[in-house]
Amino acid sequence: MKDFLIGLIVIVAFIGVALLVTTIAMHSGDSASTVEQNDGPVEIANADKIEGATFESTEELTETANPNENVDLSVAPIGEDSDASAGDASSNDDLDDDSEKIINNAESSTKTASGLGTSNGNYFSNNHEDNLAPVFLIKPGTIYVGKGSAFDIHSYIGYADDVDRDVNISLDKEIDTSETGSDSVTVTLTDDAGHSTNATFNVNIVESSSSGSSTGDGGGSAPGTVSFDSFAENYGGDDVSLGIDVSRWQGNIDFDKVKAAGCEFVIIRLGGLDDGENYTDRVYAQNIQNAKAAGLKIGIYWHAEESNAEEVKKSADYLKSVLGNEKLDFPIAYDWEDFANFQTYGMNLYDINDCFNMFADEMKSAGYDTCLYSSKNFLETVWTNENGYKVWLANYTSKTSYAGPYFMWQQTSSGKIDGIASAVDFNIYYGKLN
Repeated sequence: MKDFLIGLIVIVAFIGVALLVTTIAMHSGDSASTVEQNDGPVEIANADKIEGATFESTEELTETANPNENVDLSVAPIGEDSDASAGDASSNDDLDDDSEKIINNAESSTKTASGLGTSNGNYFSNNHEDNLAPVFLIKPGTIYVGKGSAFDIHSYIGYADDVDRDVNISLDKEIDTSETGSDSVTVTLTDDAGHSTNATFNVNIVESSSSGSSTGDGGGSAPGTVSFDSFAENYGGDDVSLGIDVSRWQGNIDFDKVKAAGCEFVIIRLGGLDDGENYTDRVYAQNIQNAKAAGLKIGIYWHAEESNAEEVKKSADYLKSVLGNEKLDFPIAYDWEDFANFQTYGMNLYDINDCFNMFADEMKSAGYDTCLYSSKNFLETVWTNENGYKVWLANYTSKTSYAGPYFMWQQTSSGKIDGIASAVDFNIYYGKLN
């Protein structure tokens, strides 16, 4: 009996020790698992559920991210290199390629939604809702046609739609040009959504004339009629600065005389896009060199005719290569004004605004600000300027009725100033230049 009890005690003790060892081992295993998780790579929570999702807001992205991460993908600044945001997804070996793409897309969407900029992928969209009827951009009061000439309405008007890139145009009658006289024609513009607008034009058939004038290849134009002295008397003041804008059409300029006449700044055409080819204004280099030497403040403008993203990128790269590291005192002016032929460019009104916005983004990447140059009419009918860029207004009148904001006003194209033989534009900048 004694031997039996001893054997039973030994068995119970052995079982107790075995249970104790097992408990300790299990506890040690839990600790090891915890350490391995904390020391391992940071993961996005629910990575298997992210695949195929779209993030439409900062809030949604933030809620999806792992709250234990040090990186908040929703606040990475656009255009800046962030070690955290750039390295997070790429350092996670457990994320597959599809998940990485979705996370990157989510970051891009967040930056756009926060108002920090527009990605190139959002330019020239085909997803705009068509809410407006087409508009006449150029609408003359009277059309003059040479006797016996073919009548093509496209030679006299410009038009566009907010969404359609190929607006339907119809005339209520054919115009007979075989005899001189007067007639009228009603033109109707119709978009794909069924919106339409029309206008009636007076048509005068006149004797054909071969008369014309040319300024020749060397630039220059007719003399101006508004003296700089009278311009300064009417528009000068303590809180404004007066200046001019020039191109090859002003010929050779004596900027020392221009400065002595009271001019404080000059906006110079660097070049532009013409018939699909970029060019540099032939006197740009001498103009900017001589104007700076005379002590004038300097700006440049770009003669624009871009109609798509490829052309904008090409023009922006060309401009930056010509400009180099030149210091400017004004934003670079974007000057798109071929509205008489707008329908031939194959774009809508959203597209032309995207041309400007993309151009401005390209300039910003090079460290330059941009402004929009346009007339009162087109500022009211074409340009939305939703990003609030500075506006250089062109309105040849003694007192403008333009109600929008503008930082500079091109008041006349008939200026006359010592140092320039031909007419030149006079401008009022609303601020004092240091």
